[in-house]
Amino acid sequence: MSELSRREFAAMALSATVVPFGRRGTSASTAVITVQDLLDRIKTQIGVEWSTGSVDGVKVGAPSATVRGVATTSLATLAVLQQAAKGGANIVITGEPAFYAKGDARVPPADPVLGAKTDFVTRHQLVIVRLIDHWRRRQPDPLTQGLARALGWATRQSAAEPRHIDVPPTTLEALVNGVKKRLRSRGGIRVVGDPKMRVTRVGLLPGSTPLQATLTMMPAVDVIVAGEVREWESVEYVRDKVAAGERKALVLVGRIVSEEPGMKACADWLRTFVPEAPIRHLPAGDLYWRPAR
Repeated sequence: MSELSRREFAAMALSATVVPFGRRGTSASTAVITVQDLLDRIKTQIGVEWSTGSVDGVKVGAPSATVRGVATTSLATLAVLQQAAKGGANIVITGEPAFYAKGDARVPPADPVLGAKTDFVTRHQLVIVRLIDHWRRRQPDPLTQGLARALGWATRQSAAEPRHIDVPPTTLEALVNGVKKRLRSRGGIRVVGDPKMRVTRVGLLPGSTPLQATLTMMPAVDVIVAGEVREWESVEYVRDKVAAGERKALVLVGRIVSEEPGMKACADWLRTFVPEAPIRHLPAGDLYWRPAR
């Protein structure tokens, strides 16, 4: 098989109907702010102390660039970047790394896929900004709040612990079907537990869940709806709890899917103090599909 060229890779990216970023009115069309201005406002409005040791900040592009439009997303895939560029946004605020590595390093350093994506960003003068560490330090956690709203559970959150959701009695199977429909999953959901078990309390853990978070939350809930976990940690732990006779379950919807509603909330939040540029959310979508039975 011949090596994938950068042009071929770009052409293979997911196509999508693009809605242009609309103007924000007369004042928005004449006022100008830079990426640095935008970051300074974010630091002022975020409500938590800004840490220089976080992953947040400009990853690609110049802080001096003029902001023409902003797109938020959980993952800056090539398809998302294409939608942003076609819609008129030159700033993409992403929760997760755009270049496949936690620290935003270019890994691998000489790869045609990486090259094609980098070339696209450069050619369209896009600026990629990470905003996840400080966003999640807000209380209550915007990712949890966003996921609760997306699942229709915002009014069912516990006042003492917003990650706990009290739902009308149902079965695990019915609950999962509702989650799948609400999140528009193409099949990336995986479940551990008895489909017929009774569920009245759900715990939300969007993003990546370490074992300790599972251990801490599980006693207080019937089922945890999480983004992703290590299979040999939380999955095996819950499976052993079930084997030991406990009525517990774990639902994994995918990290990106679980974080998307929280990044949509980020777009809503940005609109409250950035009137100069149009802002919208571009979902990365469910990354997985399942074969037909």
